[in-house]
Formats: sequence, structure tokens, C-alpha cells
Amino acid sequence: MTIAEFVYTTLLKPRLLRRAANAAIRLSLPERARVGGAMVWLNPQDPVVSGALTFGVYERGEIAFFRSRFRADMTLVDVGANVGLYSALALSTPGFRGRVLAIEPHSESRAYLHKTIESNAAQAPPGAALICGLAASDRAETVTLYQNPENKGDNRLYPDPLLRGAETVDADTVDNICRRHGIASAQFIKIDVQGAEAKVVRGATELLAASRDCILMTEFWPYGLSRCGTDGLAYLEILQDLGLRLYQLSGSRGVLAPLSSPRALVERTHGRRYANLVAVKGNLVEALRLE
Repeated sequence: MTIAEFVYTTLLKPRLLRRAANAAIRLSLPERARVGGAMVWLNPQDPVVSGALTFGVYERGEIAFFRSRFRADMTLVDVGANVGLYSALALSTPGFRGRVLAIEPHSESRAYLHKTIESNAAQAPPGAALICGLAASDRAETVTLYQNPENKGDNRLYPDPLLRGAETVDADTVDNICRRHGIASAQFIKIDVQGAEAKVVRGATELLAASRDCILMTEFWPYGLSRCGTDGLAYLEILQDLGLRLYQLSGSRGVLAPLSSPRALVERTHGRRYANLVAVKGNLVEALRLE
């Protein structure tokens, strides 16, 4: 653990210290942060995601896994794109010739997402990068997006004491969104939507069925899932029923381990605890087994 990581993730856990630190972080945030070959524009009002990117401690395991598995010819569907980290990592892949669809309903985050996409799309084919301002759900609807003023990556589709303020946004299924943008299949799907993951997957069954070889990287947070109407075990069963093999992603190097007991994982991730999962189908399952 680096000194910056220790300070950011351990010393600043107490609430009062965290509030003071967040104010200081906001004042010190740079405009942009480089992650590998990607350039990410930061939200100066977000001490959590943008702060962690600045300190180099944001989702290190997920980033390591993504960079090791994403290939230049892949299509990425980035659900809950925020300021565009994973979209930027995809676009900055040497020789990139695939497509990126970044889905982000939060208007404030989307302003920085646009800048991130523009900064990384110069070498990509024309029209390769697309941004959708809808929320991904299991049907076309209008929803309330509740917002966390201290963490712009913690906006949710349900109220919570941590959340202040809200905006009304339109939602649609990933299947419909992809169809409108001419995306028939995807080789990498990232979903991080604070508990609405099951809604997203239910609305992406056509895309997943058409994507013969696919990696889905998803946050697994049973508390948030339950607030959105699906318990954790049911979400894991949804993924398995779609023909996906489940792995848990852990550590700063993005180590994968087969998920042997879904029920045990649910029991380990109660309250604020969460895990990161990778769900794989097609020839990519065999590729993971061989490594």
C-alpha cells in the first residue's frame, strides 16, 4: 500500500476528517489524470472518484484486469460511465478499431465524459465512440436519479440518507440503446450502477445472446440490488442462466478466482460490503482456464 493510498483509504475514514479532506481534495484536483495511456477529465466537485484517480488508488484491480483483457478489435458497452475511465482505456488501446458506447445519465458527470471521449478518440475510427445520456434499465421509463454530493459515482435509482438532490432522467434497455446505435454485439460490457445491475442485465439479454464471446465486469452489492428489487443470489442466477461463467475479481492486480459458492459470496457482502465480478461466455471461458 502506498502512502497516498493509506492516507486516502484508511486515515480519512472518520466522517469529520473525511469532510475536511474532501474540501481540500476539491481544491487540489487537477483538470485531468493519466491512467496508463488514457487521459481522463476529472470532476472538480467530486473528491471520491476524481480524488482516487488523482491519487492512483481508484479501482486498481478492475483497471488491471480491463487492460489485460481488452483488445483493440473489441466493442465496449460502458454502463455507468461516470467521467469515462473505462471508455478512455478502451479508446487508448494501441491500434483500437472497435467501438465504445458510454452510457451515463448524470448530466454533471456526462460533461466530463464528453471531454474524456474527445481526448482519447483521435486515433479511433470516425464514429467509434458514442455517448448515451439515458439510464440503463429493464424497460423504457422515466426514473429519478438520486445524487450523492460527496461522491459523484454514487448516484442511485432509489432514495438513501447519503443522497441529496435528484434529477429526472429517461431510461431504456441496453438492447434498445445498442440497436439505435447499430451495435449488434459486444465483447466487453462494464456495469457499475449502484445496485441497478440486475435491471441493466434484464434489459441486455438480446445483446448478451448475440455476443458469442463476451466479458461482463460488474459490481456486486446485495444491499443496492435489494433496494432495486433483486436480491443478490437472484442476480447471480440471472447471470448464470444467460450462460455466463462467474469469477470473483480481487486484489490490486485483478486476480480472478472461480465463484464456487454464490450463497457464500452473498453472505460475505452484506451492508456496505461489495465484490467485483467477472462473468464470461464463449471461447473466453477456456482462455481464462488456460492462464
